[in-house]
Parts: sequence; structure tokens; C-alpha cells
Amino acid sequence: MLEYRNDLLHLDGHSLAELARAVPTPFYAYGLPTLRERARAFQEAFPGALIAFALKANRHPVVLHTLARMGLAADVVSLGEWDAAIAAGFPTERLVVNGNAKEQALLERAVAAGAHSINLDALEEIPRLVAAARSTGRTARVALRINPGLDVRTHPHLRVASAGSQFGLPPEQVLEAARMVQDAPELELVGIHLHPGSQLLEEQDWQAVAGAARSWVLRLREGGFPVHVVNWGGGLGITYTEAPDPTPFDLARVYTAAVADLDVAQVLEPGRWIVARAGVMVTRVVQAKEAWGRRFVAVDAGMNALLRPVLFGPVHRVWPVVRSASEEVPTTVVGPNCNSGDVLSPDALLPRDLKSGDLLAVLDVGAYGAVMANGYNARPLPREVVVG
Repeated sequence: MLEYRNDLLHLDGHSLAELARAVPTPFYAYGLPTLRERARAFQEAFPGALIAFALKANRHPVVLHTLARMGLAADVVSLGEWDAAIAAGFPTERLVVNGNAKEQALLERAVAAGAHSINLDALEEIPRLVAAARSTGRTARVALRINPGLDVRTHPHLRVASAGSQFGLPPEQVLEAARMVQDAPELELVGIHLHPGSQLLEEQDWQAVAGAARSWVLRLREGGFPVHVVNWGGGLGITYTEAPDPTPFDLARVYTAAVADLDVAQVLEPGRWIVARAGVMVTRVVQAKEAWGRRFVAVDAGMNALLRPVLFGPVHRVWPVVRSASEEVPTTVVGPNCNSGDVLSPDALLPRDLKSGDLLAVLDVGAYGAVMANGYNARPLPREVVVG
């Protein structure tokens, strides 16, 4: 939780100003109490389901270790994420493997270790899975990743189950894939995977996913194929404002109801909803200036430290770490990189008296923040700290 105490911004009870005295800016800070609270909400909304945290959102070792100890599973898309999940303490039987271009070494590792399931992305992946199973002497548990062509309401880059997307099996290939998997003695068909995309906020999109999943379970069973697992993927979004987020309980009312009579186990792969609100990025003002009728505040963090605003639009709130009585004015917060797109916020309301050395906090960056940081302009990667 973020709150001001005596005009100093605190994350889960810890002063960000105090942290900035010990850690050079820019840095990320994650609050474990907020993380645990939001992870627990998913567990309570979907009792008995496998809640597989998506490491693509955040792979800090302490974050992962905390979630593993709570009994969550992990969703991994690379050999590096597999290794990070194992190091954090996730049991191999609670690892779900995703991706449209899986390394052969990842397939072999997953099959040999007895991963919960491997989400099959393409017909062409089947012989690679068979080879992995033969090389390890184990049976691969397979879920069909179905792309039903849903036009969900989110950023175009975040739609992964729409027509034309590179992810998943198109409808006309699903039954063929099921036959190929069932005919391979090295493979076991366990269910379906239907991840529609990320940052979904509207119930009508969840309903579309639920309807597609139910339809495919029934269709596959009619064809004689066993479907015991429905993996909904992730995608539950946050508002990135002070407005309340949709909750896992809202999602469960749609998803669980859609399969309540089908006798299937549920798997979910949340990332953003669990960890985004638990993270902030602290950055320091380099200088402020007036130009072109606007007020610009340049800080020491930009698209090198937080790439999301450039990729998906400026959605993050920016707050002063030390609250001021000065008038708040529209301010364009920009980074230090040589790119006109290096804008953290175009119209943040910030104190007029901001000056060099002052601290700002960029909110809701626990997901897709540090994991996407880069070395543009040869700048060092931001540090990450955990509190609570």
C-alpha cells in the first residue's frame, strides 16, 4: 500500500525517501505485504485451482520465493525463467510451460522433470515434444493452446488470441492437433489453454473467453478426446489509476460458472494483477525547464528503466516522494535518453517547485518494469529492493 505519512511517501510502511538514501536512483521497490494480499485474493477466488504466477511480469528472486512459499505455481516461457522458478522453490509439478518458440532444451527439461503441463502452441511443435519425451524416457503432459480469434479490448500488442496472432492453434487445427497428440504414445492430452491477452478489464471479454473455453471442452469431448484441465491463461488487468481494479472474485464468477458442470480442474496464469500494484520506481529530478509553453521535468529514469510507456502509452501515475504545499501544475516527465518518445508521463500533476535532486515515484510498475529494463544509451540497469 502507498500512503503519505508526515508528507513522506511510504510503501507498505517503509519510507521511499529513506530507501533513496541507501540505494542509488533509479530503483524499483516491491512491497511484500501488498504482494501477498493480492496473491491470496486469487487463491481465495479460485479455491483448488492451480494459480501459476507469470514470471514474465516479475522475476525478482524474493518475489518469486514469497509466492512459492504461499503455494502458487509458476508460468514460464524460457529456460531462464524455468531456472529462476526452480531456484525460487517452485516444485516442478507446479510449473506450466508456455511460449510460441520454446527452446528444445526447455521442452526436454520440462518433460524430464514432470512439469504440470506444456501448452502446445503449434502442430509443428508436436514432433519436437515427441523427441523431448523420447530423449528423457518420460511422458509429456500436453494442453492445447487454442486461439479462437477473440477481439478483446486491450492494446493491440497485448492481444494473443486474436485472428492473425502468432500464438496458439487456429480453430481449424485444434482437432488435428488433438488427434496427433492422442496418437503419440509419448504424449498425454490433459486439457486446453486459452489465454486471450493481457490487461483485460471488462466482463464482456471474460464472458467471450469463458464461452470459447466451454465450447471447445464440449467439442473435444464429443470427438473422444479427454479434457480434464482448463487453463484460462492470465490477463486480469488493473486500472493504473486510483479507481478500483476488477478482482479475481469478479473473474471467478464468470470463469468458474462456465465450467462448473464439466468436472475440470482450473489453471490460471496471473502476473500483472498480483504484482503491479506492489511495485514503484523511484527516480531523481535532474532538471526542470519551461519550453514550448510546457513544463518539463527531466529525471534519471526513462525508457531504459521503464519501457512500458513507450510500448503501450503513458499510463503510470507519478507522485512526489516528499509532498509539497506548492501548487500542482501539469508536467511532462521525461527521461534522459536520446529519444523523443522517452516520456514517463505527459501530464502528471506535480508541484511547481520541483527542483534538481527531488524524488519522484512512478506507480504500479511491479509488473513489466524491471524485467523489461535495458541498456539503451549504455545506462546501468536499475536496482531492485524489497520491503516488508
